[in-house]
Amino acid sequence: MTEANIELFEKLSRLQWMLHKHHLRGYAENGPMANPTRGQGRILAMLKMRDGVSAKDLSYLLSIRVSSLNELLAKLEKNGYIVREPSEVDKRVMLVKLTEKGRNERQQDFSDMFSCLLEDEQKTFGQYLDRVIASFAMELGDDDDDTDLDQRDRIRERIGDEIFDMLAFTRRNGFESSQGFSCSPRHNLHMES
Repeated sequence: MTEANIELFEKLSRLQWMLHKHHLRGYAENGPMANPTRGQGRILAMLKMRDGVSAKDLSYLLSIRVSSLNELLAKLEKNGYIVREPSEVDKRVMLVKLTEKGRNERQQDFSDMFSCLLEDEQKTFGQYLDRVIASFAMELGDDDDDTDLDQRDRIRERIGDEIFDMLAFTRRNGFESSQGFSCSPRHNLHMES
């Protein structure tokens, strides 16, 4: 390993530690729902991007087992953040929807994290990170290799290409990476699952 590589690794490690401290501060200030990358906060963040999703689709998009998801959903429902309602299209399918409390829950915002960089510097930095991530993905194997392609296609058909692409990007790259995506009402189309 060259001295330059060691220096880069040390800088990335320091940045990782600072991100961890940022998460801890958000947790201390706003509670567990503030973190859009973990647990119940992760579910709220996903539903803020696309409300009215079936538990099965949420399980796929969040890459967690249905049983684990159902435990988290039960806690969110008990605390008044979500409701589960039958789909109007298929009454056997339960859609997970945010309540007013869930929609209004504050979460950490990472949108100003890179404000110290000019727009073209942000783009270049993003391209560098993409290359490093792609290199690691090749070394570690692609997570989508064991994904049920039929299930992915069915979910895409139910929620639409644009929203599926946004949520799939978030699934692969985490919520910090999705800060460029709008969580505006145009992405909350309430389409049936």
